[in-house]
Amino acid sequence: MKDYDIKVRGRCEITFFGTDNDTIIVPSNVKFDSDRDSADIDIEAGSNVTIGIPCEAEHVELDVMDSNISIKDLSFEKLEIDAKGRIEVKIENVKGPIDINMVSGEAVLKVPEGYSFRTNREGKNNFIECSIPQDISTDNVIELNGKNSVLKIVTT
Repeated sequence: MKDYDIKVRGRCEITFFGTDNDTIIVPSNVKFDSDRDSADIDIEAGSNVTIGIPCEAEHVELDVMDSNISIKDLSFEKLEIDAKGRIEVKIENVKGPIDINMVSGEAVLKVPEGYSFRTNREGKNNFIECSIPQDISTDNVIELNGKNSVLKIVTT
């Protein structure tokens, strides 16, 4: 499986981690559908879940609202977070570009000390607050897209 489409239906606490044996781990209260190359995962509001996907994924897309997300031990070609409201994302041992798409929202991205990344801002009236030194040669691009949104990047 290469693509993961994860929909969060309201405020949740979610932990995603990479599995080292090409398995997918979902709790029983999470809806899971798959076909040959992709998986759809639906998480109901109010959940506190831990989900495992293979540590090397091509495309991971999260559709979230007012949630706290932790992502660790994952490598991807692209992580796309479509968010509403206020989200907080903590990453650890993550490799690949991260796109955060918001309209009139606020996101906090917590990165580990020494994490190599660079930022890019697209859209209208978006702002990235970041006092951490950036590495222009890295493939870990953190991009804010949308309109009237703020992304704050801090160390954990």
